[in-house]
Amino acid sequence: MKQVIFFAILFASIMVYASPTNKKDDDKANIEGHIFDAKTKIPTEYVSIGVKGTSIGTVSDINGNFIMRGLKPGKYVLVFTCVGYQKVEKEVLVLKDKTEHVHVEMQEAKKLIDEIVVSANRVETSRKEAPIIVNVLSDKTFQQSNAQDVSQALPFQSGVRVEYNCQNCGFPQVRINGMEGPYSQILIDSRAIMSSLGGVYGLEQIPVNMIDRIEIVKGGASALFGSNAIAGTINIITKEPINPSYSISTDLSSIGMKAYAQNFNSNAVVISKDQKAGASFYQTFRKRNPYDYDNDGFSEIGKLDVFSFGTKSFFKINNTNKITLEYHTTKETRRGGDMFDFQPHLSNICEMTDHNIHSGGLSYDYISLDAKNRYSVYASGQYIDRDSYYGSNQDPNAYGKSEDFTLLLGTQGSNKIDNLIFLPASLVYGFEYSSNELHDEVKGHNILTNQKTNVYGGFGQVEWSSKKINFLLGGRLDKHNLIKNPIFSPRLNALYKPTENLQMRISYASGYRAPQAYEEDFHLTQVGGLSLRTFLAENLKPEYSNSLSFSLDYYLQLGDNYQTNLLFESFYTDLDDVFALKVIESDTINNIMIQERYNASGAVVKGISLTGKLTYKDLYSITLGYTLQSSKYKEIQFWSEDIQVEGTDQMLRTPNNYGYTTFSISPIKPLDISLTGTYTGKMKVPHFAGYIENDRIETTPSFFDLNVSLAYSFSLSKSTGIKLSVGMKNILDSYQNDFDKGINRDAGYIYGPMQPRTVYLGLNLFSN
Repeated sequence: MKQVIFFAILFASIMVYASPTNKKDDDKANIEGHIFDAKTKIPTEYVSIGVKGTSIGTVSDINGNFIMRGLKPGKYVLVFTCVGYQKVEKEVLVLKDKTEHVHVEMQEAKKLIDEIVVSANRVETSRKEAPIIVNVLSDKTFQQSNAQDVSQALPFQSGVRVEYNCQNCGFPQVRINGMEGPYSQILIDSRAIMSSLGGVYGLEQIPVNMIDRIEIVKGGASALFGSNAIAGTINIITKEPINPSYSISTDLSSIGMKAYAQNFNSNAVVISKDQKAGASFYQTFRKRNPYDYDNDGFSEIGKLDVFSFGTKSFFKINNTNKITLEYHTTKETRRGGDMFDFQPHLSNICEMTDHNIHSGGLSYDYISLDAKNRYSVYASGQYIDRDSYYGSNQDPNAYGKSEDFTLLLGTQGSNKIDNLIFLPASLVYGFEYSSNELHDEVKGHNILTNQKTNVYGGFGQVEWSSKKINFLLGGRLDKHNLIKNPIFSPRLNALYKPTENLQMRISYASGYRAPQAYEEDFHLTQVGGLSLRTFLAENLKPEYSNSLSFSLDYYLQLGDNYQTNLLFESFYTDLDDVFALKVIESDTINNIMIQERYNASGAVVKGISLTGKLTYKDLYSITLGYTLQSSKYKEIQFWSEDIQVEGTDQMLRTPNNYGYTTFSISPIKPLDISLTGTYTGKMKVPHFAGYIENDRIETTPSFFDLNVSLAYSFSLSKSTGIKLSVGMKNILDSYQNDFDKGINRDAGYIYGPMQPRTVYLGLNLFSN
């Protein structure tokens, strides 16, 4: 509570300090102008125009015109930005009581080069100039893959896989460079508020219509966001209210020609006339019927019923101060197993959860007039209320109740210094306090988890920049209440630019994972009629990591039409006291199988990723990505309680090679055709006894999941457009064909693509 009071006082103090004075300034000047496409000479609407170093801004109208009133006389740098165009900066001198006229030509953006990211160093940076590689998933990828949530969008990046880990409820998990979900940190607008309980189904609970883009950093090089991001960070950047707009969309899917799913989405943005305030809104309804692949009466894909709503708004106090408020809520019911028309405890197998989630954030941002100094104070939180049932054999005692509250308070500053020791430099520094209180109880089985974590973290970094070399030195110091001593996690990055088109990067970072409950501990897989529960070993120690990465990033512009990007990445992560799982007991009286999280000696994850991209005008683009890796423990690990089952040094559920591809073409302006696909190589997966006689390790086949989408857009009026879409997912029906059957199945024995061949139709009404 003391920390909350401290940050409230700090926030209020800064607000008072930053509030505009009542001093009146009668010296006023105006800027007005016209913006048009450099090639077509057509007026460009909805271009954002800002005064560099301030929060002053406006937007061009449908005729490409704009006006800024009430400026003080002097020199200004105007910044013009618009989706699909290169950023333009133009210096303007305005005089007292005069109106300066400006005309601006917008050049088509170099799509592969001009992306702006924040996940590299917590401040906005050109992807090309970022000290570490930041991969971006945009709205275009969401549309190409017909993704409805984050889990369906993430696979289209090298080194990233998403898998289902349960036939019943569809527990999704993302793996970066082969490491399982808890090794990755999921951020929402750069805030780490996704708790262990929230992470169980979180990837499916975040709809893409709330997202502007997803930034992915692989490896521990982005340690400023939290030292437990050993495999990497997934930063979900929500939509900013920029241009007044609206959209309403729906689609209907047939999963395996047996089960049906429907989604209904709506979005809207409103902006005040003076551009000082605005808000964006989204809403999602989603329903999915259970899918039974082998007609045994038990689902392979669970039932889903979701409602989500959210808003993000801003208010500009004056030219240098801004407040942002964000809130979203989700109500979700999911269920898998059999006998869906009966109460959970009357089913042979049932995994059911009912979530009520509330998340929000408030931030205050200050930027100096010369744009060299930025400061922010922020607070974010998430509350989860979950009712659950994980049980088999009509167990009346398997009902559970979970409550979870996460709080994040922080402050951050950044400064640009003309010369620090020997070169121009940028400083980023800050402090964060995060806490999580979890109550998880299954009264019928006398199981109770009360977990409280508190982490005080300070971070800082300095980045020296020159024409050829950027060097970054930083670190984070954390004090975790479950770990005796503070932990310092250093970060070193170097960027060398031998030519304008080639960047070479090398990074080192360390990290840790605390000895606490993680996502899989709150999902109880049904195995052989028993609930698989995870408990922490006595005297469990923290897990530590050291990561190295190297990359070559090459861009080439061929004339005015072709752009290419070739990216080579290598990674090496050494894990000490690595967390591992093994089954230690089966309690048939209470229908429980117990597995223990313990410290293994260590592990090494290493590999390379290759990504190639080619675009030609707006006509077509193609991307190919491939990862080759090795994930092994330093000693043989035994995962089964059956002493006859051999151990393995291989990290299970981790293929040695996998990849993806996307291809889009627009043969005529209203028509877009997209092909997307993911390849998953062979891997070893655990298979528990129940349906089969004894525990054993299976080697899976490889899979290629190919999808196609066709979309046709046309205008209903000058202000309204409509898009019709049709597509098929998993055209080749590349899907697991050896599921366990019946009540004694191992629901965790699931691998490969997340759904069989699926046909869908879509309709989208939107503002032009």
